[in-house]
Amino acid sequence: MSVNYDLYETPDLTKSGEEQPLHARVVLKGSYTAEEFVEQVTAFQHMPHAQVVGVIEAISKELRHLLLKGFSVELGDIGYFTLSLNVNKEVTDSKDLRSPSVSLKDINLRINRQFKKDIETELVLQRYHSPFRVKNPLAEEKCLQRLNKFLEKNPCINRQDYALLVGKTKTQALQDINAFIEKGILKKYGAGRSVVYIKVG
Repeated sequence: MSVNYDLYETPDLTKSGEEQPLHARVVLKGSYTAEEFVEQVTAFQHMPHAQVVGVIEAISKELRHLLLKGFSVELGDIGYFTLSLNVNKEVTDSKDLRSPSVSLKDINLRINRQFKKDIETELVLQRYHSPFRVKNPLAEEKCLQRLNKFLEKNPCINRQDYALLVGKTKTQALQDINAFIEKGILKKYGAGRSVVYIKVG
């Protein structure tokens, strides 16, 4: 079992125009709901369903109770939970500080070093070209060049293949395709999930 990742272009926040370094990001295979997680623990840790639900509810209640009393709470070998606070930006002098000016900013989880080390030791990474990646989109001219090259070897293209071809999201791909249809470059063929696009002429 491996963790998929893809490489993304780091946004040019300073708008320098220079090529930015790539960064890696996990491509999620899905997510577990609270109930699905309980089912997973029940099945693989051989514990009664009701017991797992009860333990999770008890932990949640006691964690909330202790955080509200101002404690840092260590949860098993996972890590420590603590509260972080936010001060109203208008307050510049501590003498002007009043209780309403301070509020909850976040609930932090500081991962235990050993837990992180265990994950790191067993982690297997695999490169995966995600069709949902968001990067600086190719210019229309370059997209059209890639599309023409693809259609020289293939009779048609669908939205997913086009998205992978030019490195755009499915929504961006559909916008491109609709623009090409309006310009008379492509035409739509089929319906529903079997829709494909062919070159005009």
